[in-house]
Amino acid sequence: MPNLASGGASPSQRERLWQIDFLVRFRGQVTRQDLVRRFGIALSNATRDFTLYRQLAPDNLDYDHSDKVYRRTPGFQPLFTYDREHTLQTLTLGQGVGLEACAQPILVDAAPTLNQPDLDVLAVVSRTIYAGKALLIRYLSISSGETTREIVPHSLVNTGLRWHARAYCRTHAQFRDFVLTRITSAEEVGGVIDTAVESRAQDQEWNHELALELIPHPRATYARAIELDYGLAPGQSIRVSARAAMAGYLLRRWGVDCSPQAELSPNEYQLALRDFEEVAAVANLSIAPGFPTESSC
Repeated sequence: MPNLASGGASPSQRERLWQIDFLVRFRGQVTRQDLVRRFGIALSNATRDFTLYRQLAPDNLDYDHSDKVYRRTPGFQPLFTYDREHTLQTLTLGQGVGLEACAQPILVDAAPTLNQPDLDVLAVVSRTIYAGKALLIRYLSISSGETTREIVPHSLVNTGLRWHARAYCRTHAQFRDFVLTRITSAEEVGGVIDTAVESRAQDQEWNHELALELIPHPRATYARAIELDYGLAPGQSIRVSARAAMAGYLLRRWGVDCSPQAELSPNEYQLALRDFEEVAAVANLSIAPGFPTESSC
């Protein structure tokens, strides 16, 4: 990485250079107005920031005169070192780095994870989401090994255990979840996507909100202790809204018994899902504790 101090950059200018670098890497493009809006500086100052950035990293940006935007070059090399957890949270929240105004925000949760995706893979997926494009990926699945697939990602998902890309899979003609750490390579596919089939608006499980009702495990000897854990009055249940596409992940993370008759041990699973059949009819609960069938994805 170039020595920014020797390049004459002040601390505030280094922050703006980071903004340029981040947006180009993860959004694919950046403008002078991005800096003006974010930092409240004059356009002339933004121009000087871009001049310095191009001196420090001459092969990172191409200027599109018609759209007045700087775009990422194929030979882009990040000027800064990025912390993975901070990057994931920044993409999730989109605040303070010029992502919050984008029409295609990236979701979702921010629970701690034990593993984190490769930042170069994350950057390709992120840029593709913002651009509304498709990806050609090499993907290593537990059930089918390594395959090549074309996907159209629309959101990032933190299940609390792993980061996924929610995407339309052209190979299987359906929306699926792809674990980011299992993507071994990714490159953008040219052309436009079929928004009538492949866009986020067409992902029914993603757009369908479920009302989940969780109760103290009916087989628990001292159910009142569980009620106290969750701040419940006697006989009260927990009601929470979740995307149908996320329900299985959340129920697993919360340790909810999702067997039809609450058959799991209450010592291990303190909560149980009420109205199991109603929820299972509209959500994929295959990974939820106690669900009667196994899935392969």
